[in-house]
Amino acid sequence: MFIILFLPVKAVEISFDGGVHFYPPGSTIEITYIHSVERSTVVEVLVANTSGFYAVEMKWKDFGAGLPEDIQGTVGDYYVKHVSDYLGEDFSYWFIPLNHVNITVNGSPVLNSPEKALLVNFRIKRVPLILTLIGRW
Repeated sequence: MFIILFLPVKAVEISFDGGVHFYPPGSTIEITYIHSVERSTVVEVLVANTSGFYAVEMKWKDFGAGLPEDIQGTVGDYYVKHVSDYLGEDFSYWFIPLNHVNITVNGSPVLNSPEKALLVNFRIKRVPLILTLIGRW
């Protein structure tokens, strides 16, 4: 039974500032930040599975500077766009304190408005099963 904990499985890895967090495939990642140019809130929702990351929804409050113009609806005071864009098995976001980024996975906080610039890396990686159970390295 103990050996099962060390079997390699695919997991979602989120790393930044020397820390690494692991989550099981099927996880939903929500990235909320203040747009650097427009200074309005943007919410990106991603789903991760064993083949990679998919952007599934974007919500925003303003237009311009790379924000979508093709609205599919509204929720509260957000414009909404539903997509199914494959992002690959590995990508990164660069955030500065001005962005006030918040990242949650399955509703649990991972990163909350860091006070310094951070490169946040997302990837699908094979790890021992125990790492997906404990969540951190």
